[in-house]
Amino acid sequence: MSKQKSISLENIFHPTDYFLVSDIFPTVWCPGCGIGTAVYSFFEACKEIDIDRDDLYIISGMGCTGKISEFLCLSSSSITDGHIIEKAVRIDEENPDKKIIVFLNNADFLISGGEELKKAKKRNLNILIIYINNFIYALSKDQAFPMTPYMRQSSKGDFEIPFNIPYMACSIGASFVARWTPIRAGWMKQSFVESFSVQGLSLIELVSPCLIYDANTGRILDPVEKMAFYNDNSEIQFWVPVKNLDLRRQKKIIIGKFLDINRTHDS
Repeated sequence: MSKQKSISLENIFHPTDYFLVSDIFPTVWCPGCGIGTAVYSFFEACKEIDIDRDDLYIISGMGCTGKISEFLCLSSSSITDGHIIEKAVRIDEENPDKKIIVFLNNADFLISGGEELKKAKKRNLNILIIYINNFIYALSKDQAFPMTPYMRQSSKGDFEIPFNIPYMACSIGASFVARWTPIRAGWMKQSFVESFSVQGLSLIELVSPCLIYDANTGRILDPVEKMAFYNDNSEIQFWVPVKNLDLRRQKKIIIGKFLDINRTHDS
């Protein structure tokens, strides 16, 4: 269900209070979580381009990422049936003057599959998808997602990453595609800024595994140590052919901007 929250400017004490319902803090997100970094970077981008919050509509799904809409002083919806992009398409058609922002996690995407992305592109809608890839795909060992035949474990019992997200986005005709890690928040913010000037479907992937939980061992980790690992094992490369961005086949995580219809590779 959509909602509109308001906040008095005279009660603003923090730079992000214009966007956030600070009374319900703290959030459920763990220290160092990439979700919080993505949300804050998005706010900074909105402030840089001076967009009014009434011109935005935020949609989030389930799980930790789904909590985003609860903390915002913006028109927003929380979708729990997995058809989050389908909802974004409807909202965009009903509110052509608003910028539609979708915060998507792995379960949200895998339940609906790539079909809804294709529909969004075919209708030439102006939607920004912020895909927070935390590598958590679990339903159960023997249950596949409804629209994508993927299980948590392969037939050999190995853990796998199912999609090359930038390649998939480009293959359906996206207008803007980038990938970052939380520690590159400044670059991520810049991608948000640039995506606002692009017409059509934009997709920005945030590679952000849970910083305190190790799915393989079930133990709690030091978030600073794990963030340092992803910093040391990522490399910025702009305009890389998206076929080369499969995380399963990289020695390092390649991050950067890979497609922008407003700019050439030399700009």
